[in-house]
Amino acid sequence: MKQNRTPVLALCGALLLAGTAPVGALSGDQEAACGSILCLVGGSGVSECTPYLNRYFAITAPNPTELFERRLDFLNQCPASDIPSDVRPMIARYGASCQPATLVDRLNAQIRACETRNPDDLETCRPSGDEWQVCASFYAHGYTIYEAPELHEACEMVRDTDGYLVERCAYAWTEAGAQAPDLDSADRGGVGQRSGVRPTQWDGRER
Repeated sequence: MKQNRTPVLALCGALLLAGTAPVGALSGDQEAACGSILCLVGGSGVSECTPYLNRYFAITAPNPTELFERRLDFLNQCPASDIPSDVRPMIARYGASCQPATLVDRLNAQIRACETRNPDDLETCRPSGDEWQVCASFYAHGYTIYEAPELHEACEMVRDTDGYLVERCAYAWTEAGAQAPDLDSADRGGVGQRSGVRPTQWDGRER
């Protein structure tokens, strides 16, 4: 469970109450930058964040280094003095790619791509549960109120085409706290119905 949510939630509350400080007292790129900071660390699912996030994601560049620099320059336009010095660089580097929905989509796409490459050896596609750690510094930061995603697994023993018993599994990532997917109905290699969903939860702490 993430700690120290109160300061960020208070700031987000100020953002989402129209006309109140800190964002409501600003305008133009200063307002957009402050709104982007608050929304990227904890408000991606809030409708009032949409214009701020659209403004941030509209920043593009021909390569990752320049993209980081452009996004950091934009975030630095927020004049708030109570934001820790490492927050803006952290957001510029991870704020887009590590949003919960974006990270979950990428992790699930990796599983599907592996299964496509290895249809006869799905064991090689078994996630370790640590794949989300590419975003560990984002989720572990005290200013970020998101939780790390959760990995779900469903396995059963089935007979392969040669009659041998083998374990076949299905996997899926979800955002923290989201309903577990229906892996029972997954079809891996013609196995059919699955049973025994065993969710494995990850608490977001680096190990």
